[in-house]
Amino acid sequence: MKHLFLALFLFTITPAFAQKDSIEIQTEEHAFKAKQLIAPAALIAAGAWGLAEQSPTEWLAHKAYRDMNPHGNRCKIDEYIQYVPGPVHLLLGFTGAKSKHNFRDRVLASATAHILMVGVTRAVKHSVREQRPDSEKRNSFFSGHTATAFTGAELIRIDYGWGYGAAAYAVATTTAFMRVYNKRHWVGDVLAGAGTGILCANAGYWMLPLWHRLFRIDQKKKDKPLMVAAPFYLSDDKAVGLSCSLVL
Repeated sequence: MKHLFLALFLFTITPAFAQKDSIEIQTEEHAFKAKQLIAPAALIAAGAWGLAEQSPTEWLAHKAYRDMNPHGNRCKIDEYIQYVPGPVHLLLGFTGAKSKHNFRDRVLASATAHILMVGVTRAVKHSVREQRPDSEKRNSFFSGHTATAFTGAELIRIDYGWGYGAAAYAVATTTAFMRVYNKRHWVGDVLAGAGTGILCANAGYWMLPLWHRLFRIDQKKKDKPLMVAAPFYLSDDKAVGLSCSLVL
């Protein structure tokens, strides 16, 4: 009887809702333009220049290492805020903010951008093998934390404009600053990481038409994402939880 009552109770309170993605004002493609390469290319070039001895970037890196945070204090905020822009990019539309792409396309672009970013970051780290300023490890170039933060920030800028993008870039810039402040990276590492993140975010949307064709996504279809959520209770394990299903 207890289990029957529980089942009836859960069935009664199970929420099923279709949350409008009110940010969708158009589903235009983020087409490739050569000028989109200027900022990331400049940042990556400046960061890579830091690998050369007696370059301005290398001089700035060592000056920052000597003069910034001389007592070696550590603040781990960069370990957490690097992940903030990514989820915000996906979910901000459900708060009423207007975006150029619907939720489905934001998921596809974000997944593509972050996969590219992780792949490039790991490949470069293992190829360049620059020593970190605070240890003997040779995986400093370039900063993965910074690349993660700037990927999310640029995705927000693309979809929501500079109003929200400026705040996202402030978070990303703080992440980059803290990587240098904590002596985890050289200046060139965070510059290259920022450029890579911006480039990968744009690439995520450049590849969106490919996924539309590959997955046969009909751009004329205006269905909103549907989310169904149901709480559950396992009496044997004395566990509770929430089961969610999202249909794009």
